[in-house]
Amino acid sequence: MRAQIHHLELVYPPISNQESEWLKNDPESLDWFKRSKIYFIGQRAESKFVLETEEMTMMNLSLSGKIKFGFKSGENESYGSLDLVELFKYYEIPLVEFGDLDIELGDKLIRIWNRDETPEVIAWFTTEKFLYDLSHKVPFFEGFKNYRDFTKYYLHYIGISKKDDSFKRLVVKPHDKRLRVLSNEHPLEEGSRVTDEVILFFFDIKSLEIKQFLQPTDFNEIGQNELEDRLRIFKDAEKAFIKILDTNYNGVKYKKYPHYDDTIFNSTVERYSFSINEDIEFITDRTTIYGQRDKYGLSGEYADFIFINKDDDSVELIKLRDEK
Repeated sequence: MRAQIHHLELVYPPISNQESEWLKNDPESLDWFKRSKIYFIGQRAESKFVLETEEMTMMNLSLSGKIKFGFKSGENESYGSLDLVELFKYYEIPLVEFGDLDIELGDKLIRIWNRDETPEVIAWFTTEKFLYDLSHKVPFFEGFKNYRDFTKYYLHYIGISKKDDSFKRLVVKPHDKRLRVLSNEHPLEEGSRVTDEVILFFFDIKSLEIKQFLQPTDFNEIGQNELEDRLRIFKDAEKAFIKILDTNYNGVKYKKYPHYDDTIFNSTVERYSFSINEDIEFITDRTTIYGQRDKYGLSGEYADFIFINKDDDSVELIKLRDEK
């Protein structure tokens, strides 16, 4: 018996549509996107940092080594702090006097520089990278216990890039559905721009294959590995998520899934699943899918997963979390 488990993981923190335009000319960021073949377009009320005055921030920093701030999106708010001692320890950087740092504080970006002849960025946080770091359980943020209130996105579109990486397909080249979302959707919060609310997600897929030898002929499969065809896995994942979530901007719904020539279903794999290994929840008019990541970087025990079983020809969205 052969089974597979597939987890979607972000290759880079989510970015707003506006930020994607800024990253086009950033070679370091573009290198990260090369691992992604599948991408999502979502939307959530614009998020912003809520900051104290510069004088109060620096006073608190000198007293406690922490930058206190809040976070807001729509009606949701959260508060906590950034511990610079823990930050330096996490990145294995020698601790310096806080007075030797340049700290940029804005409602969309927090950035920390070393004050030197050749200044370098020590750490940076856009609003989405801040949530990404909380999801990945970094030790230098305190508070923000309700951060998952901010990681719920209405999902507009799911796409795949079969030749280029996701960023090049979605951002660098003209992309019809991205432009349609920007043109047709209304801002969720008064005074916001759609380009700041539309969030782009770039995923890789981490896979695990399980083989169970139940009869002598099963040993003939030793050395065979269905995971080698990575593009086939991406193609199947795209179809599975579109089939289950029924996103509005995906014109092709793959109603016959998994019965397509390029799916894993047409292989020797007998059952397999897809889940999201991030603290993100995607919402459509039809349903939701809840992603979860544990403190070890593995898929959380309550993560929803799409389960495909060849034995009974079934495709199901399995929910393990009590939503009452």
